[in-house]
Amino acid sequence: MSNNFPNDDNFEDTTIAAVKPEANGWSIERADGWSFYVLKDSPVEPKEGMAARFYGKGIGSVVRGMFLDGHKVFYRTEEEQKDHSANELYGKDIAEWLARWDKGRSVWSISMGGLGPGYEQAIQVLAAEVVRHFVATGANWWGGTEEENNAAWRAVRKSCDDIVTRIDKHMGFSGAQVGAAIQLAGHLYRKGPRACMEDEAVKDRNIQVSKGMPSLPVEW
Repeated sequence: MSNNFPNDDNFEDTTIAAVKPEANGWSIERADGWSFYVLKDSPVEPKEGMAARFYGKGIGSVVRGMFLDGHKVFYRTEEEQKDHSANELYGKDIAEWLARWDKGRSVWSISMGGLGPGYEQAIQVLAAEVVRHFVATGANWWGGTEEENNAAWRAVRKSCDDIVTRIDKHMGFSGAQVGAAIQLAGHLYRKGPRACMEDEAVKDRNIQVSKGMPSLPVEW
């Protein structure tokens, strides 16, 4: 099998020992006993006996490239894999972060309360709705002079009042919670989820949250 990436020698060559069709692709077993999943959108259908090349740092590491019988299924450089993994973890942008939240999936955020799970959840719920408002309105409070940016932020902050009032009927926010939620939403919206989570100043406050806060039934 020829190496299509001569500057990348982090690969293993093996063969496919078995293939099992799945709903969204194929489970393949390598000759060395390790398994891998090939998605249905692969340009190559895996078959028993095929030569297979896997790019990465070896067993137990992320596979960032695969070739079957010399045909590329997918490939990423180490830097591209780093970006891909971060996007998978945090969401590639704030729109994807919000879509995950809406589906009830866990998203990465920053702890803002420190006063218990209920208090924190209220902040996160409001922050998500403020993010939604920012995305829908294309809010912008940067790019001008300091005075212009401050004025723009005050206007954007004021535009959140209706959101706060609507959700407050269910949450009963304190002023501190409102301020924390809008601050968090502003950072997530302007910087994007990845940059926020990778900021060294708040990395020790990274948390996973979802709109469906776990709880036991009332009759428990």
